[in-house]
Amino acid sequence: MDYGMRRFAPAILAGLLCVFFAQAATAASSSPMLGEILNKTEANYSKIQAFTATFRQQTTSSAAGTVTPAEAHGRLYYAKPRQVRWEYDKPEEQVFVANDKHAWLYVPAEKQISLFDAGNLFASPLARTFFDGAVGLKNHFDITLDAGQSNKKAAVLKLVPKKDDPSIKLLSLWINLQDYRIYQIESKDILGNTNRIALDSFTPRPSLDTKLFQFDVPPSAKVFDAEGREFSKSDIEQLRNTIGSGR
Repeated sequence: MDYGMRRFAPAILAGLLCVFFAQAATAASSSPMLGEILNKTEANYSKIQAFTATFRQQTTSSAAGTVTPAEAHGRLYYAKPRQVRWEYDKPEEQVFVANDKHAWLYVPAEKQISLFDAGNLFASPLARTFFDGAVGLKNHFDITLDAGQSNKKAAVLKLVPKKDDPSIKLLSLWINLQDYRIYQIESKDILGNTNRIALDSFTPRPSLDTKLFQFDVPPSAKVFDAEGREFSKSDIEQLRNTIGSGR
């Protein structure tokens, strides 16, 4: 699948960044303007318990020599604590749900659900920072304001990892200076692959329906674990109960 798990990992991290960037960030530079932007963004996102948004994603693969970026779009749902759901409409219908313990991908065309090791998926300092909102980004990134791309309406921040990370060489954030909302993120890895996500129709919510994050197996769908083993009906029921109980 062109939009398989290899495309979901950077998308998930970028999406989580929208939520946890503000909670984890502190003034990472002596620049008064940068410090003010970070503080106001933090104040904005700290009040948000949940949100919905539509997204547009563009990915470019350096290995494939892609000239025109591959495009996808869909809807994003997030609720504290640690619940995220990505619904891709195009180019292929897919649903990805993740929290700090479980992650799964459903592809309707294949009638298949694939489970992933959430521990590995969110093991990096980058993911832990965004997902837990516990450690300041300044501990992992050098953050600067891109004065050339910024203007009176939007600020563009550049985040460079302090330690080598194959999945992230550079992060760029676009922040609306009217409401201090992050509306676009671009990540680049060490191979030169890029992943840009723009969020539209961002709507804070007091809460979201918990069914959005429940493990649901449609009729006739098969379930496979991270090693490719097919689950029995009893395995599926046990997993459903485990995820529902939050264990």
